[in-house]
Amino acid sequence: MTKKQAVKIIIILCCIVFLLLVCFYFFSNPRSVKSFGPFKLGDQAPIVSENVPEYEFIYSLKYKFYIYAMEKNMSYCALEDCGMSGTFVSCMGGWLSADGLSGDGGANDYGLVEEEVVEGKSSIILVADKDKKIIGIYPNYRVQNIPYILKNYRDVFERFDSCYEMEMPTKW
Repeated sequence: MTKKQAVKIIIILCCIVFLLLVCFYFFSNPRSVKSFGPFKLGDQAPIVSENVPEYEFIYSLKYKFYIYAMEKNMSYCALEDCGMSGTFVSCMGGWLSADGLSGDGGANDYGLVEEEVVEGKSSIILVADKDKKIIGIYPNYRVQNIPYILKNYRDVFERFDSCYEMEMPTKW
């Protein structure tokens, strides 16, 4: 093999490694879309914690951020009732509420097709800031993906690392 051939092989291998790293980075973190159904980044969040009568005792509390989820096989939950993701969000000072379908056409409010949600083909996570303005729209992500979604907002949530270490299991 000549020097020219060796240089070409090295360049090709470097390009392949670079492309693999780009693909890994692109697919390893959830990515928000700019709009989905009736939602656009910067819009007012569709549901606020004050609308939930079961949690009336916390109406007066203000949160650092809000997360809303719609997915298959979810009964209504808020904060720690939503499992590890809810505990994590609560540790960071946020509000999490998630819901499934109860036959009231709620999926349409989220821009989802009800049949697709029932079949588990469709879901959505909305992330809103302290003013309840949408800062992230994640179609086809579920409640268990919330810690990974919030990694995109480490600069917004100063307690991310400490809450992640304290609240999340090592094999999450």
